[in-house]
Amino acid sequence: AAAVGSHATWPPATMAEKARKNWDFSGLDTQGSTKVGSEEPPGYRMTVDDSAAAGKSKAKSTNQDLLEKKAWEIAIAPIQSVGMNLFMLWMSGSSPGIFNVMILGYCFTSILGQFSRVNTAFLAFKTIDTTLQKLAYLALCSVSLAYLLYHASGMGLLPTASGDWIASIPNTEVLEIVSGSVK
Repeated sequence: AAAVGSHATWPPATMAEKARKNWDFSGLDTQGSTKVGSEEPPGYRMTVDDSAAAGKSKAKSTNQDLLEKKAWEIAIAPIQSVGMNLFMLWMSGSSPGIFNVMILGYCFTSILGQFSRVNTAFLAFKTIDTTLQKLAYLALCSVSLAYLLYHASGMGLLPTASGDWIASIPNTEVLEIVSGSVK
C-alpha cells in the first residue's frame, strides 16, 4: 500500500507511458535532414533560371502551348456534348412518335446553337491563331448535323423519296382517240 503523500503511479498512468512508447517519433528530424523514404513529391521544389530572357521566352512558349491545348479542348467539345443527344436519337428508334420528334427538335436546336456560338467559344484565345480549331469545331458540328438529318430522313420527316414530291409533278392530259367498227 502506498502512502497518501507519495507519488505512486496509478494504472492509467502506466498505460499512457506504454502508449507513448509505442509511438516512436525519434526518427523524425524537423531540421531538414533528408532520410531515405521521405522524398519530396514531384513539383515540391522549383528551380528558377538565372537568365531572365530565357525564362520569359520559355514561359511565353509554354503559355502559348497551354492556350493551344485549351483551344483544342474547346474544339472537341461539340462531339462531347452532342454525344448524349445522338445516343438518345439512336435509342429512340425510327418511328415518328411525339417523343422522338421532340428529341429530334431538341437536338436540332442544340446543334444550331453550337454553330452560332463558334466565335464566342474561341473569344478567349485572341492571342493565338485558332483557325484550325474553329474548322475542327465546325466539322464536328457538321457531322452531328448530318447524323441528325440522316435520322430525320429515316423517320420519314424529310421529303427525300419521290413519292413525297408527287404533288409537284404536273398533270399531263392524255388524249385518246378510239375508233372501231360495229358489225
